[in-house]
Amino acid sequence: MTDPAQDYRLAMSRLISGVCVISARAGSLDLAMTATSVVSVSLEPPTVLFCVHSDARLAEAVQPGGTWAVSILSAAAGAVADWLASPGRPAVGQLDRVGHHRGEHSDAALLDEATAWLECRTEWTKEAGSHEVVVGQVLSTALAPAGSGGIVHHLGRMRAAP
Repeated sequence: MTDPAQDYRLAMSRLISGVCVISARAGSLDLAMTATSVVSVSLEPPTVLFCVHSDARLAEAVQPGGTWAVSILSAAAGAVADWLASPGRPAVGQLDRVGHHRGEHSDAALLDEATAWLECRTEWTKEAGSHEVVVGQVLSTALAPAGSGGIVHHLGRMRAAP
C-alpha cells in the first residue's frame, strides 16, 4: 500500500526549484528561512510570492503591511542555505555567522552570498494547508556585482547550479 503524502513528496522532489533566503526584522530580532517556493507573480507591478509554514516565527513578521527581503543565493551559499533550513535553530542570533547587510526599504537582512536581492511589502496572505502563501509587492531590486550561478533544490538536496 502506498502513502499518498510520501508519493506526493517524491513527485515534487523531481521539480527543480531555485533556493532563496527570506528574511524579516521583528523588533531587534532577525528572522530568516531557506525557501524553494519563491515565485515571480507579475511584472506590473513587480510582485513575488513565497510560502512559509504557518507556525514559523517568520509567518508573523510577514503579515499584510510587513516588509521582508529575498536573497537569491549564489552557488557559494550552500552552507548558509543548509543552516537556515535547519529545524530547531535558535531564533536569537541565527544570522550571527552569516554575512549580511540591511535593506534600505525593509531593514531586513540581505545576505552577502547572494546573486540578487528583492525587498518587498506584503500585500496579502492566504492559508493553504499547513502553510501561508505570502504575496508581496517588490519595493526594490539589486544585483550582485559579479553574477554567479545559484543553488537549486532537486531530489531532496540542495546543489550548485551553473
